[in-house]
Amino acid sequence: MLVRDIDRKLDMRVILRVRQNTELFNLTREMKGKFPVFIFGRDGETWMSTYFPKELKSNKLDVAFKKFRATEKENSFVVDSRINNVKDLKIINKLMEIPSFIVNRSDINNGFLNVYARFHSSQLPVVSENLAYYTEDIENSRVEWLGPNPGITKTMDLINSEYPVSIVTYIIKLNGEDRTMSELAHNVDSIAEVKNSQMSDGKFKAVLYSNSTSAGLIEGVNAISKDDGIFELETANDILSMIRDVSNSDHIMRLRYFVKPRDGNLEVTVFLPSSTLYEYYSVLYNIARKSEGKIVAKYILPYTQDIWEFI
Repeated sequence: MLVRDIDRKLDMRVILRVRQNTELFNLTREMKGKFPVFIFGRDGETWMSTYFPKELKSNKLDVAFKKFRATEKENSFVVDSRINNVKDLKIINKLMEIPSFIVNRSDINNGFLNVYARFHSSQLPVVSENLAYYTEDIENSRVEWLGPNPGITKTMDLINSEYPVSIVTYIIKLNGEDRTMSELAHNVDSIAEVKNSQMSDGKFKAVLYSNSTSAGLIEGVNAISKDDGIFELETANDILSMIRDVSNSDHIMRLRYFVKPRDGNLEVTVFLPSSTLYEYYSVLYNIARKSEGKIVAKYILPYTQDIWEFI
């Protein structure tokens, strides 16, 4: 199964905008374009890393970089800042807990934090219920889009037009340490999409797409829509957890995260802004050196339409 085979399996899309009244957000009102954002937790507070490409020149940006102590990366400057609109973000976090609800990416422009997500139409009633509370904040909350999902491939084309995207694919060799993962690795007509926002007790949640009737029988798998072959998966893998923990610690933004079976092992494909590509594959190779051959890097490529032929 290829990613293009699940293009519109999650058939609904929602785009939420949250106004932030901070110096950093006010600065973006004066600038054209959208800037990628990675949201993370720190000491019980919600923070975000904003990525500014190095080729972007601005005296005001230079001042802001110094004031906010921006971190210099290979191709970008990263500014960490606290999100102060806690009420609206809390509701967005509740949406993330809904089965099939996947946040694809976040960015800022014109003083707003934009959150882009997909979900299956069977979950529309509970999504709508949460949006009813979200829109109580008439000053700061916006629902920019609630409707059909145009598909993964078209959305990636759009993101790549806003800022360059790359992909990294690697294979994780399994030793049967996790039953769910082992069974998934042999379910050849399946692919899982990891929910980047959710991980607890060393386990991560994912949406599992499968044409196999046996997928619903795997331990840790629950049906979202049997008719459409969509399930929710909760499982663990030490290598995946390690890569994820280090990437989160380094505030490396990822846009999509797919896992599929490959010869009894797992093939992982990550879409990410090209500005964070070097940092991400550096993490990958560093862990590969320590894992005694459990990781095999397969692709490190700029995004093009051709990739849908083989991932």
